[in-house]
Amino acid sequence: MTGMKWTDPHELRPGNVLERECLDCGMLHQLPVPSIVDRKQHVACEKCDASLMEQGDGSTLTVDIAHQRETVNEALDKLDQALEQAWSGNTSRLRLIVGGGAIRDAVLGELYFRRSRGVVLDYTDGAGARRGALMIRIR
Repeated sequence: MTGMKWTDPHELRPGNVLERECLDCGMLHQLPVPSIVDRKQHVACEKCDASLMEQGDGSTLTVDIAHQRETVNEALDKLDQALEQAWSGNTSRLRLIVGGGAIRDAVLGELYFRRSRGVVLDYTDGAGARRGALMIRIR
C-alpha cells in the first residue's frame, strides 16, 4: 500500500509509530498510530498543512468477521480491529463480510452508534442481494 509503512507490521495499535506520506505533497511524517475514535484530532502535514488522517487513496479493505465460528462478541472485536487497521492506512472504505444472522444485526447496531458519534462517516446496510456484506466509509 502506498503512503504508509509500519515499524512493526503486526502491531496496529495506537501508540506505535507509523511512517505516513502526505498524499498531496509527498512529505514523509513519523506519527504515533492513530485511533479512529480520536478522528477529530487534526494531524496536519508540516509542508502543505493537509489533514494527514483524512487523506484516502480510494481503496477498500475487505475483512470477514463472521465465517470462522466467531461469537457475536468476537466479531465485534474484529470490527474494532478492522476499523483501526483501515484508519491507520490510507483506506477510504471498509467492506465487512458479516453473514446474515446475529453478527450482522450486532454490527449494524454498533455502526449506527459509531456513525452517531462521528467515528464512521457512513455505511450501507447490505440489503438485498448483498445482505452479508456491509460497506463502511471512513474517509
